[in-house]
Amino acid sequence: MSRDDATIRLREVVAAAISATAPDVADELPDLDPDVDLFEEYGLDSMDRLNIMTALTQSTGVEIPDDRYPQLTSMNRLIAHLAAAS
Repeated sequence: MSRDDATIRLREVVAAAISATAPDVADELPDLDPDVDLFEEYGLDSMDRLNIMTALTQSTGVEIPDDRYPQLTSMNRLIAHLAAAS
């Protein structure tokens, strides 16, 4: 799998995790700036964050330590973390 294919797949995985947690924002995700803070932009709270991180761990097998949550706020940061650990 090429790096671009892996990035596209991870973007889809992240979008699916966000959509499952906050279905009302699913339609907006394709137009989202990949560097914007997802949690601020969509008003997601700490339980939403936990649910997203848990879903990402379950779907990718990549552990996301609790202390990394504050840094993993954008689509690009989430993808970079998942890609680096894969």
